[in-house]
Amino acid sequence: MKPSTKLLAIVGILPVIGDFIEDMNDEKIFTKAIKMRANHLLEEIRKSDQRLIGDAGEEIWNQQMDIQMAFRQWLKNAENEQERENQSN
Repeated sequence: MKPSTKLLAIVGILPVIGDFIEDMNDEKIFTKAIKMRANHLLEEIRKSDQRLIGDAGEEIWNQQMDIQMAFRQWLKNAENEQERENQSN
């Protein structure tokens, strides 16, 4: 896989991971120590995202959004498939 493809995947997926970290913090699932580490990771994800595509053109932003939506849809499909398997067992 080309480095540019890998970078595109990172730029597309890391913000979604950051959103999930925020959601988990809101759910109060993390212990205090894990929450501190999660918040540090979230801050690094946001900084990296800004550095990598902060000045990018609209096309790059659109690609990032497309990747994020596709990743979220893939996760949702996997979750639905798991639920169907659990129901049939």
